[in-house]
Amino acid sequence: RFKNKQKRERAEGEGIGFGFGCGQRERAVMMQATAMISFDETYRVRVLDPDVYDDTVRLKEESSTYCEKISQMITAGNDAVSKIEQQAKRIEAIKLAAIGQRNKLSEARESQAKEEKELKQKVLEKQEELERLKAEYDSLFKVKTEQESMIEKLAEHAM
Repeated sequence: RFKNKQKRERAEGEGIGFGFGCGQRERAVMMQATAMISFDETYRVRVLDPDVYDDTVRLKEESSTYCEKISQMITAGNDAVSKIEQQAKRIEAIKLAAIGQRNKLSEARESQAKEEKELKQKVLEKQEELERLKAEYDSLFKVKTEQESMIEKLAEHAM
């Protein structure tokens, strides 16, 4: 592929190889990797060292378990948030009902105070009317007494 040695070396340094499409560094890694090719107990070809492969499998299982636990935690968190939001809605409804009841109670107290004030005013008016009627009664009683006395005197003189 390359006509002279300089071009080949330059291409290998740039990562353009002629066998596997790799540079010198990559070829060294591949050679090292080829040295680690092995077979497992079911006679499948393994590139990794069996210990590294076992660690990788164990890490994969632990990662899967970790992801499942994270998913469960997210689900539990979402459930908790959902329940908290529902509870917040219930609390808000109860709070609004309590505010409504407090407003009704306040209105009732104000109404009661107003009614009490009106009744006291009526009582005062009735007491004033009673005093006026008593004074009128006393005045009329006095006039009646004077008239009866005058009638008696006239009756005595007429006889």
